[in-house]
Formats: sequence, C-alpha cells, structure tokens
Amino acid sequence: MVTSGAVGVGRQRLRYRKLVNSSFADLQKPQMELDGKACAAVGQSGLMALYDMLFTQLDVSSSQLLVTDSDFDNSNFRERLRETVESLLELRVIPIFNENDAISTRKAPYEDSSGIFWDNDSLAGLLALELKADLLVLLSDVDGLYSGPPSEPSSKLIHTYIKEKHYHEITFGDKSRVGRGGMTAKVQAAVWASTGGVPVVITSGCASQSLVKVLRGEKIGTLFHKNASLWEPSKDTSVREMAVAARDCSRRLQNLTSEERKKILVDVADALEANEDLIRSENEADLAAAHEAGYESALVSRLTLKPGKIASLAKSVRTLANMEDPINEILKRTEVSAYI
Repeated sequence: MVTSGAVGVGRQRLRYRKLVNSSFADLQKPQMELDGKACAAVGQSGLMALYDMLFTQLDVSSSQLLVTDSDFDNSNFRERLRETVESLLELRVIPIFNENDAISTRKAPYEDSSGIFWDNDSLAGLLALELKADLLVLLSDVDGLYSGPPSEPSSKLIHTYIKEKHYHEITFGDKSRVGRGGMTAKVQAAVWASTGGVPVVITSGCASQSLVKVLRGEKIGTLFHKNASLWEPSKDTSVREMAVAARDCSRRLQNLTSEERKKILVDVADALEANEDLIRSENEADLAAAHEAGYESALVSRLTLKPGKIASLAKSVRTLANMEDPINEILKRTEVSAYI
C-alpha cells in the first residue's frame, strides 16, 4: 500500500501548536508558511497511528516503510526491499509505503517532480514493477479515467485504456490542489507499470467496495494492460466491412493445407479452455450490463454461459478439426447436355 498525507497531518499539528503557543499580538502578524519537510517529519507518526487504528479493527497488523528517490539507485537496497516485503506478507502484515519527505533531496514536497519517481502514483508504479505485483490499483476521487473533465456532461468513462486510441483524445482537468500531478500523473504511472507487465486499474477510492469489485473482476474503473490494443478494434467497422473481411479470410483459408486448417481449429479449442476464467468474467460483466439495461429475462438467459458450456464448445471444435476435410473434394459430378 502506498499512501500520502504526512505533510498535511504534520501541517495541521504544527499550526495547532503554533496557535496554542502564540499571543494575540503574534496572531496579528503575517504568518510564515511552515516548512514542508518539518511538516512531513511531524506528520509521519500521526499518519501511521491512523492506519494502525483502522487496521487493528480488522485484526490486521501494518508496518511503515519510508523510501527516497535516491534509494532506488542502489541495487542492494532494491533486493533488500523485496526480501523485506515478502517477509512482511508471509507474516500477514500490510507494508505501507510513503516517500520520506523529511529527508528527501527534493526542493520541497509537492513541488519537485524530478527523479526515478515523482509522486505517490509513480512510486506505486515503481514498487509494483520491483515487487512483480499481480495487480496495481490506483485510487482517485472519480470513477476512473474520463475522455474529458468528469464534471462535463459530454465526458465518458473509459473502461479500457488503449494508448493508440485515447492518448490524443483525452482532455485532463485541473490537478489536485495537493500533490504533484492529479489524474495526469495516475495515467503516466499506469502506462508505465502496465507496459512493464503489471495490469493497472484506476478507480474511485470514495465508492463503497471498490477494491473488492476490482478483485472480483467486475467492470469498474479504467483498466490498463500491455495487450489492451489487441482486445478491441482500433476503429469502428461497418457490417459490410466485416462481411468483406470474412469473405477474404474464407479465400485465404481455402489456400491452406488440410493440416494447417486443422491446427487452427485445435488452437481455437485450446484457447477456449485456457481462457475460460476470463470468458466467464466477461460474460458476468455482460449479464450485469444486460440486467442494468432492463433486458427481458429470456434474452438474459440466452446470454448466460451455462456450466460446462466452454468445455462443450472446445470438444465440438476438436470434433470438427478431426473430421474429413471436404475442401477441394468433389462430392458429385453432373454433366449437362449442351444445346446449340
């Protein structure tokens, strides 16, 4: 878990202490801005006390790991980091990461965007890659990545980010008043991590059960995946274009050998079985969308994948592959009389 807030907690504490220890005359003078690094040093204990209190209610232990940008230049540090996190997870302890702003070489918290990581989103992406995470979830105050500022009615939620399609189409709104990047930083971190092989979901941290829904495979937020461009066409295809493409593929299949066509069918059957969990997950998302749209129960029933359906389909495809190939075989010949 990567978190932030130490600077804010520390600033609140220091302002309170300054208020308590100030005279009325002192309060009439211009107030100097508190040093961000001092705020971070004071706020770390308060931030962890909050997490300890929350996780203790679930009978879960938490731990704090503070890192700086320069730490990741050291290969020995990175190796020790992986070992420590693995050890904590084996003990069922949640590691909570934060940049150590108190001793960071950055000019000031929230202002300097240089280095190997530049905010908590990029730190999360870096850690996901270093620790070879199965999934990275970046929480936001909106439901995911929109095509424009979420407040605009014309903006639509993007369920799967495809760089080639969306990179030049998205218009970002103003960034958060705290932090260094807002949604722009989250997208950069998500692209970075997903390109390295870690799937990423950006979703709301304010909505109930968001993490549970992500782990269940429900269609919420915005998914980033290195193979996302292979999952949907790069442009809308008309019915005529699909029919022409199907006819063209038919001709190309005719020119293959019988063994090549058989291998294609066997590969299809293997792919169905290998991707059964993914197919069922997508079917569940389709069913949820159908229920939400108010489709009739008969239509929803036809859409539902029954138990054993994938195995039955794979078996049927293999049966088809093992049948005698009828292509280029003459089944019947008829000679028609010619009239002059």
